[in-house]
Amino acid sequence: MHNGKILIVDDDPFVREFLSEILSDKGSYEVDVAVDGLEGLEKIGRQDYDVVFTDLCMPRLNGFEFLREVKRLEPVLPVVVITGFSTIENAVNAMREGASDFIEKPFQVDKVVSLAERLVNQKRLLGGLTSKKRYRLSLETLNAQLFKTLQEISTLHTVSTELDNLYDNSDIYRRVVEMALKLLPVREALFGIIDGNRLKIKSSIGVPNFRDEIEFRGSYIERVVKSRTHLVVKPGEFNPVDNSRITSPILCIPININGETIGILNLSNKPDGSSFTDDEIHLALNFVQKVGLRLENNALYETVYSNLINTLKSLVAIIEARDPYTKQHSERVTLYSLEIAEMIGLSNEEKEVLKFGGYLHDIGKIGVRDTILLKPGRLTPEEMAEVRLHPLIGDRIVQPVQFLEKERELILYHHERIDGRGYPYGLKGEEIPFVVRILSVADAYDAMTSSRAYRPAKPHEVAIEEIKYGVNTQFDKEVVKAFLNTETGKGRKKKRKISVD
Repeated sequence: MHNGKILIVDDDPFVREFLSEILSDKGSYEVDVAVDGLEGLEKIGRQDYDVVFTDLCMPRLNGFEFLREVKRLEPVLPVVVITGFSTIENAVNAMREGASDFIEKPFQVDKVVSLAERLVNQKRLLGGLTSKKRYRLSLETLNAQLFKTLQEISTLHTVSTELDNLYDNSDIYRRVVEMALKLLPVREALFGIIDGNRLKIKSSIGVPNFRDEIEFRGSYIERVVKSRTHLVVKPGEFNPVDNSRITSPILCIPININGETIGILNLSNKPDGSSFTDDEIHLALNFVQKVGLRLENNALYETVYSNLINTLKSLVAIIEARDPYTKQHSERVTLYSLEIAEMIGLSNEEKEVLKFGGYLHDIGKIGVRDTILLKPGRLTPEEMAEVRLHPLIGDRIVQPVQFLEKERELILYHHERIDGRGYPYGLKGEEIPFVVRILSVADAYDAMTSSRAYRPAKPHEVAIEEIKYGVNTQFDKEVVKAFLNTETGKGRKKKRKISVD
């Protein structure tokens, strides 16, 4: 027996097939499809439907035109808008035209099914009334639904905007529970990441006596993870979070990415002790979907970032393999730079720029010929001119990488001088970024204390005197002062390693 009849209007065959499968298999609905608005209107004229799902972008008759015609023909027939570009403006316009709700691509299965169930029930309630009462109640219902949904859209837009500005997962974990308590009438929220049969708690508010890591085998959490759908857990069931019996309903929602549950959000302890309404569940599912998308984007970003970093590190390794005299030069320069940064009190963000930018600062030497790079004697003016191109070459290598904008300055300017006699641009004084001035001192010190094919390494004391001599001409006075107070500057270098992952 079918729970109701649903029409799906969309020009994308994949969307039609996917939604049909969800609604027929998961919701036990009889599903009909139309390839565009005109075919949809023809079918509505011949058959009765409980709910219509329609795309906005379609040929012949777009979603807005289709929606207006449906509302003229069947004022009480609920219409759900499908869109992959669901901005507030599109959603609001659709609601004003009479849409009952909207869903975004990619679809969340449990949201689609619960939405269909709610609207089918609403349609049947209105269908049992006299025509005049039905019309009046329909308007009242639609107006109330419009107001409520617009509020939800506005709230979720605010949530999306904030989530889009969070790039560190730890910040997302923290904000998820804070946002959840503002969105829904609950006093407890807990967010955890799945690790095998264990749940690692990343953030919580109001949850007493929980452990940082819990075994959830055999509990409601396992059921949610396996089914990849939400669950309202009734009082009396065992709660592995605090090893006690549940005293008020818990809404447990999975965080799904690429068909796999990677975490859960627990919401509980409503002030009135009641269970969760369909509207509250609907809002929570929308919220969690956006959290999942943000985490997925972060994971993709980290993968791309990691692959790119490994590629750039390989280029540095190639350079150092070509020239045995500069082996581990980049690593040492980075270490010395971080010592200076620590002494001066630079921010963690500036240290991160030095950490990776220092490692890459000579990457442009990949474009310098071996006959010049490995020449055992001094370079001719023509050869020196070619070597001096390496900051520009390095800058071109990393230029396409937008998130290395600050690191590019280290690559491009590390041979500039305070007196303006450096290269490639002859910058001077404050024109040279401060982190670059730090790297310049570290780079010069390592160059002097490392052996070259044409000269042996200079003693520490000699290198220090030359750096002092270069104050206010080649080097920044404040940076040199800080360097002299570091362990390296005092001649007490320690063997350490850094990671630029």
